[in-house]
Amino acid sequence: MNLARLTLLGIPALLLVLVLDVETASPEDLPQGAPSDEIVRKVRLSVRVEGDGRDAYLELPLPVSDERQTIVEESLQPRGFRVEEVEKDGNRLAILTHPAFEGKKRITYEFTVRLRPATFEVPEIPVAADDPPRKDWLWLRPTRQLQSASPLIREKLIEYARPRLAEGETDALRICWDLVETGYRRKADGSRTVLKATRTGHASPKGMERLFATFLRTSGIPSRPVHGVDLGLSRKKRSLFWVEVKAGEEWIPMSVSKGLWGELPARHLKLAHGDRPLFVRDGLASLSFRWRVSDADDAKEVIEP
Repeated sequence: MNLARLTLLGIPALLLVLVLDVETASPEDLPQGAPSDEIVRKVRLSVRVEGDGRDAYLELPLPVSDERQTIVEESLQPRGFRVEEVEKDGNRLAILTHPAFEGKKRITYEFTVRLRPATFEVPEIPVAADDPPRKDWLWLRPTRQLQSASPLIREKLIEYARPRLAEGETDALRICWDLVETGYRRKADGSRTVLKATRTGHASPKGMERLFATFLRTSGIPSRPVHGVDLGLSRKKRSLFWVEVKAGEEWIPMSVSKGLWGELPARHLKLAHGDRPLFVRDGLASLSFRWRVSDADDAKEVIEP
């Protein structure tokens, strides 16, 4: 899908509504599968922001249509913020700015999405012996949360992988998966950082995904964390975190913490990828957000800090 075209509409009062004119996929362009596997949801993201007089900056992730999810229609109500849509590292972002922002506002992004489950064949991926292509450097370098060059991480990986490599095993992807799955204890309140998790031996679900992506990068396999939403949950936390692994030219979804090996349920909506917060912000005193998801008239609303 091409990047959406932002059309500014004038309406009464002070509210400006930005409508994102989305190119709707024709039936022949949609992924093939049983109609019963497909779900359609209406989603509303409400972001409450408070300013203290500084120039405000906010990056809002906009989901991208691909072979698994199709954005049918969408609209953004910026409440006086200036909006620019950009593409960055494969993500679609709405950049919202407001000079000398004071007070409180609620920014609303609404969209309808069609999703279906996906299953990928996961090939064996050996430890990289040659220099990676330049286009993969972004997904191999150490980052703030993926400290793949840390001596502690390298030693942990070498210690675990050495006997398996000595026995002739060559699948670095499976080795990294097994290391996180068996070498760390999953705790809901465990560490979310890779270095602390490696020192303590336990990790939160997000920490396990970061560990998996970090060990993959240390092994020379391009990988990236993914921010998503579970549209099937009615409890407080809808936010999801998984990993995409590059095999050839294909990005394959995987989640150690949820036991998803090359598969995603239809209810998992991808928002953005990369070692980045869900919302990049500056000049804001506070931010909170709320999801509303509905497939009929039974929408449930949840608040996240």
